[in-house]
Amino acid sequence: MQQENKILKKFSGMLKKGTAGFLALLLCTGMIGGVKLPVQAAGVDRNTTFTSMADVQEKLGVTDGKTWSPVYITEVESYYWNFADSSELGGSAISLNLAKNAYRNLEMLLDNGYTMDYNTLAAYCAEYLGKKAGVPDSFYNVMADCLNNPYLLNRPAATVTATTYNGRDYSRVFDATYYYNNNPDLQSSIGNNPAELLRQFVEQGINEGRRGNASFDILAYVKQVDAEVLASEKISSAYTSLKTPVQEPLGRYSYSYANYYGKYLNHYTAADLAESTTTAESTRVTTGIYHENSAKSVYTNEATTADKANLRPLAVMMPTDLEAQPSYGIGQAEVLYEIMEEGNISRQMAIIPGWTNLSRIGNLRSCRLYYIPIAKEWDPILIHFGGVAYMKGTIDGPDVNNISGTYEYGTGGKAPGAGFFFRSTDRTAPHNAYISADGVKKACTRLGYQTSLRDAYYNAKHFTFAERTNTLSQYGADAMSATKIDLSKVFSYTKSTLTYNAADGLYYKNLHGKAQVDARTGKQLTFANVVVQNTTWSQLDKKGYLSFNVQDNTQDGYYFTKGKCIHITWQKGSDYSPTIYYDDNGQEVEFNTGKTYIAIAQDGKDVIFQ
Repeated sequence: MQQENKILKKFSGMLKKGTAGFLALLLCTGMIGGVKLPVQAAGVDRNTTFTSMADVQEKLGVTDGKTWSPVYITEVESYYWNFADSSELGGSAISLNLAKNAYRNLEMLLDNGYTMDYNTLAAYCAEYLGKKAGVPDSFYNVMADCLNNPYLLNRPAATVTATTYNGRDYSRVFDATYYYNNNPDLQSSIGNNPAELLRQFVEQGINEGRRGNASFDILAYVKQVDAEVLASEKISSAYTSLKTPVQEPLGRYSYSYANYYGKYLNHYTAADLAESTTTAESTRVTTGIYHENSAKSVYTNEATTADKANLRPLAVMMPTDLEAQPSYGIGQAEVLYEIMEEGNISRQMAIIPGWTNLSRIGNLRSCRLYYIPIAKEWDPILIHFGGVAYMKGTIDGPDVNNISGTYEYGTGGKAPGAGFFFRSTDRTAPHNAYISADGVKKACTRLGYQTSLRDAYYNAKHFTFAERTNTLSQYGADAMSATKIDLSKVFSYTKSTLTYNAADGLYYKNLHGKAQVDARTGKQLTFANVVVQNTTWSQLDKKGYLSFNVQDNTQDGYYFTKGKCIHITWQKGSDYSPTIYYDDNGQEVEFNTGKTYIAIAQDGKDVIFQ
């Protein structure tokens, strides 16, 4: 118990309330409210509600009721599942392994990113859990995985001035002269060095109870905030619905003074959680404006306006998971890509030029490295909800304008624009994350992103469109019949298919054996042009992450339109250059006016058409 209390104190620099990752972390360590749970227990059933203290004690095996609140426990479960790993959401019990995901969000959860000593945490694990090495113990294995996260092991030193810590202004609560004069021990150990005195105050002094200046009384502020929290909890539906008599809620904002300082200084506003003014976002490359003069859309060849023609499109990452269907705004995509990823499931990237009227876009999922050079063909604003470590050095490049709901490459990077995402209540996480057109605009303003095409990056050359309807009749017998396109061997989970409708000359897309529709309109997705683009690929690691060579000049594929199909080859030379499709005569394929669906197929997995 002594060791447990020691490490609990080390967690004290983390947010207690309203923060999913911290609550998950408490579950990970088996400690909430000072009580240690049995680490071998199966866990709490998903969607469990706690209606009384007796109910809490029965379900969690808790004997010390004085430290528990039914309201708090309900919040633990609710927030915890918002950060659950999608691959495990099908289970009914809270797995300790899910808590690993919380570690990816620690930089946001800590007040300043440096109040928790990870070396001490590692030492604790070595002492308390090391004896379990090699033993099938979920608690030990999870903690070991968390500590091996490279994002935690390679944190840079904080940047500190006389008044700012990592770009955050502490002048309202800290005066270097006052701090120096009232802390004799620091006079000898640090001296009259304002920046180092502030560093000591933020990293140690706050949680040691030291006062930063003469005007701010942290104890009075804590009392005020906790009173507000208690009043809020008492009128919450979670509390008022409990059976009587009930225990009074905790009424506590945090177990750490650092978090009260963070609240007072507005460190937890959505914008500040998402990005700091000192980060790379403020130095993103800006460039001149490209003026698109064509009255025809480069995406569909349909008539367009000057405003729409010069607006940068969105490249939106959307899932194909059965439980995530349907997506909002996907019907606005004028070019839709579908590509396989780890877990034997595909993902979609929707290129949406006309996005300014969308109140709900998504749901949104994470990106992968190979989507980025494809997206760059269109000079888009990339919308995603995190990613993977392989994206580091690319997604955070100065030329990439991305808006991400969490850390941009999963285990690190920034979360540009994260404060402008929202979650719905009609679905469970991770299938309920969205953004609106208004949120995109606000994020672009804050991040300094151009919403008009960038002259240095935009490439006006995309598809070549036929002047008249291209029936592929010019290819004679080489044009094969293709009224149904079966991608079940390419995308074995979704079993995507497209069926030709001769009445309107379009292919209708199915997903999981049903019509794939836009949740906004209820209409099925249709395409005038379908491309299957065979691509060399490889598996990067044991987790199954994939790599696709989307810049190539050696691969082939098929082009489908008007119920016919021809064999093609394709070429892409650089990130911002377009992918060009050629027929077997070496001539560029002429697309028909309308939307295009592109399946990036793993080389060796065949499309079936009839």
